[in-house]
Amino acid sequence: MTAPLPSPRFSPTAGLFNTLVAHLNARLTARITELRLLIAAETEIGHQHRTARDFADSDAAGYIDRTGLEA
Repeated sequence: MTAPLPSPRFSPTAGLFNTLVAHLNARLTARITELRLLIAAETEIGHQHRTARDFADSDAAGYIDRTGLEA
């Protein structure tokens, strides 16, 4: 894929700058997506820990009926 040519109204430096900005925007978009996935994974881990703690608390308090599960 070739880079788009700068408009004849722009200097070569302006074309280089525009290309650089477009390249950095693409890289930042990928990084933002990666960070959002990491945040989602950490949030899910937090939910798992909270659910396990709630279950352990309920079990310790005797709220979970295990009648008939031993067989």
